[in-house]
Amino acid sequence: MHKYIIIPLMIIISAGLLSAQTQESREQDGTNVYSVFVNIVNEPFRFPLVGLVNIARGNHTLPQIGLINFNLNNFSSLQTGLINTVGGDFTGLQIGLVNTTGRSFQGAQIGLVNTAAQGDNSGLQLGLVNTTFTEFAGVQISLINLARKIDGFQIGFINYADTIENGIPIGFISIVRNSGFRAVELSINEIALTNFAFKIGVEIFYTSFNVSWNPTIDWGYSLLSGIGLGTHILISDNFFFNPELTFMSNMSIGDTNLYYYSFAPNLGFRIAYGFSVLVAPAITWVHSRNNDGEISKTFLALYNNEFNTKNNLLIGGRLALRLQW
Repeated sequence: MHKYIIIPLMIIISAGLLSAQTQESREQDGTNVYSVFVNIVNEPFRFPLVGLVNIARGNHTLPQIGLINFNLNNFSSLQTGLINTVGGDFTGLQIGLVNTTGRSFQGAQIGLVNTAAQGDNSGLQLGLVNTTFTEFAGVQISLINLARKIDGFQIGFINYADTIENGIPIGFISIVRNSGFRAVELSINEIALTNFAFKIGVEIFYTSFNVSWNPTIDWGYSLLSGIGLGTHILISDNFFFNPELTFMSNMSIGDTNLYYYSFAPNLGFRIAYGFSVLVAPAITWVHSRNNDGEISKTFLALYNNEFNTKNNLLIGGRLALRLQW
């Protein structure tokens, strides 16, 4: 079914491009070409470009609507199509599958792949992959967000920036090369005797990836894995407040699943460069999908209230050693 749409579309675009080539001499004379297939205009041009392929040379301020829109120099308006490109400075809105600006960008790019190449960029990038090669002030929302320097927010599955200024990356994995937060942690808590965590992001907001093991209970319930969120707030040079939320689940092959939802308001003390110790009370709600789940207990689980066969409340403590870099 798709080939009956794609093949005629390719023929139309090819015909348009061929028509553009036959008008080469007219373009060199500065004559505008305006047709259903291909529009090629020079600065100034006082009408919107509506066609399959729109090519605008010079600076333009009126909308471009087509399958392919290309503005050679500066552009301030709307581009909507499959492929939108501005070679110079861009102010306005691009909506398409692939949106690209060659120099500074102010406005919004909405599409699958959005790219802002050079200059100062600000506004919104919303798509599947957002890339800014220089500074960006605003919001990137995508599956993958890439920027050199961010003053604003990155919201996505994977975020990367060289530097974050006055902003927060929010995602499953957020990598900040300069001034980012990275740490590994070994701890004992109310859930398991041995816990390992890797934390990444920025101090104001980071994610953690956790693996736990409690050898005191059956193998089907002893291995846990999960994720968490946290924030690192300095109290003084050596003391910090570090509240965390975590979700853990047992790595059972069978049908029995245990889910642990925890909150721990950690207090930390830096004992040496990069090394800290943390202590905290902790509260954990344990939910069993089946009635035959075994809830893990250690000596740091000080209180266990069984509401019913599927829900327990654990109150205990945590002790951790962290290496941060």
